[in-house]
Amino acid sequence: MDELDKKILLYLFRDGRISIRSLASLLNLTPPTVLYRIKNLEKEEILEGFQLLVNPNFYGKYYSFIAFKNLMDMDDKWVFLKFKCVEWLNVYGIVGGSNAEIEDRISFMRKTLGEPVMQYTPLQQPLPPKELDIKIVKALQEDPRASTAEISKKLGIDSKIVIKRLKIMKNRGYISVIPKINIPKSGMSVFSMFSKRVPEIRDTLSPCRVLEIVDKNNVGIEVCLTENIENVRNYVRAVREKDKEADVMIIYDINTKGIVE
Repeated sequence: MDELDKKILLYLFRDGRISIRSLASLLNLTPPTVLYRIKNLEKEEILEGFQLLVNPNFYGKYYSFIAFKNLMDMDDKWVFLKFKCVEWLNVYGIVGGSNAEIEDRISFMRKTLGEPVMQYTPLQQPLPPKELDIKIVKALQEDPRASTAEISKKLGIDSKIVIKRLKIMKNRGYISVIPKINIPKSGMSVFSMFSKRVPEIRDTLSPCRVLEIVDKNNVGIEVCLTENIENVRNYVRAVREKDKEADVMIIYDINTKGIVE
């Protein structure tokens, strides 16, 4: 891993579907050089693939985040996201058909994992899903980096429509494709910050931010990737000058499932 490899991972985190040509342009490298480096990251088992993150509101569901001490772990079909953190915590993204169903599922988790350390349920308004969009997202779930031409052929839909719908879903924060990386092996640092004043810290974290989940009350989670732990300290210090109550978690593993029931 050198500085160029780290930049490649940073750009892939920001847009897991970025083309090799676009990535090469950002890095001032040739496409074959970028492709060679990506293949080498895969060979070294640092880059383990790509995964799709879908906002459950997109398909008519509610969600909540909850953190438990990781003395034990659990999984279920309604866990759509999991962060494993250095601070002896696991953060789970929970899906439900209603807020009441989410609370029932959290009560079920308590029986195995104990009392939660933190819970955050965004202000949200689930939408009735569009059948075409669901088909496109399910195709992405099978292959997150499938080209628009491949999706178009698979679904029998004009490629221009696929491009338009993907752009809309991405811009509205419904879908993200992120790399699955071995964070400890990469030598990089991933951290998240929970804040009730996201607009005030957004600019501070913009150089490292790879994912943002925020509600209409400007409460949310910023996920960042940076080169080393010293940078994490500097970002946390700068954020807390603006929001002293912002919580930070150092993440060493991220798992997502796409659309879950």
